Amino acid sequence: MRIVLCMFLLLGFAQTTTAQGITGTKKVDDDDDPYDTRTYFMYGLNYLNNNVYLGRKDTVVVPYVSPYIGYHLKSGLYAKAIASFTSAPATHIDLYTLEAGYDHSFGDHFNGGANLDKYYHSKNTVSIRASTNGSAGIYGQYSNDWLEPQINFNADFNKKTDYVLGMDLDHNFKLISGTLNIIPTVTMNSGTRYFLDEYFINRLKKKDPSLKLQKAIPGAGKFNILDYEFSTKVTYRTGKWLFTLTPTYAIPVSPAVITLPNKTVTEQLSNSFYVELDICHR
Repeated sequence: MRIVLCMFLLLGFAQTTTAQGITGTKKVDDDDDPYDTRTYFMYGLNYLNNNVYLGRKDTVVVPYVSPYIGYHLKSGLYAKAIASFTSAPATHIDLYTLEAGYDHSFGDHFNGGANLDKYYHSKNTVSIRASTNGSAGIYGQYSNDWLEPQINFNADFNKKTDYVLGMDLDHNFKLISGTLNIIPTVTMNSGTRYFLDEYFINRLKKKDPSLKLQKAIPGAGKFNILDYEFSTKVTYRTGKWLFTLTPTYAIPVSPAVITLPNKTVTEQLSNSFYVELDICHR
């Protein structure tokens, strides 16, 4: 409820600042997306072929098909409601998401923003993030014609809060008068692993409900490099339609040591290739 309340407060704040006049309005070039500085209603469909988070995933492939609706203010504020269907382990709605955020350009070279998300997972989910009830994050990016560094900081709300720091380096190749953008990106993610601790505990207790286990990863609160990601985001806009394709290759590192009542094992890691496709009408 606190996250939902924050979303409404953020909406009200942004509308107020818009009425008062925001300084540093984004400079729109001829090849920029004109919808970045417009108010509009949006709806769309997102497809993710496997739910991978920080290089971690379930032993079962968890694809998502997610219809959504949303609203974007010209100030940079947006809100979305998403329903995610999956076929693992059977076809059902696995996740509802309420999302609100704010993106803005401060001068010609700095972009920044914030987001708040609330998650409602199905009790039958096998998602690696099943214990995460919500998240909040901020980001900043230095924009230029060469390499664009970006830093992200997120808090994921589990029983114990995870903190995740992401550092990106990308370059935007603008083609066909900016209607086609190809953005190769290298990312390094670091953070804590309480979400993974709760995932292993819940999975083990499903197999053995009598199991008395309060902690599976003793060092879950320690900050570690968790994965490296190589992605290429491709966007194409035509009229009111925006198509986005993002293939990603994730290399997880820093395997967790999992302590069970009668043995200790090391987390088995494997690289992942997954693809996200988004079709949006604005």
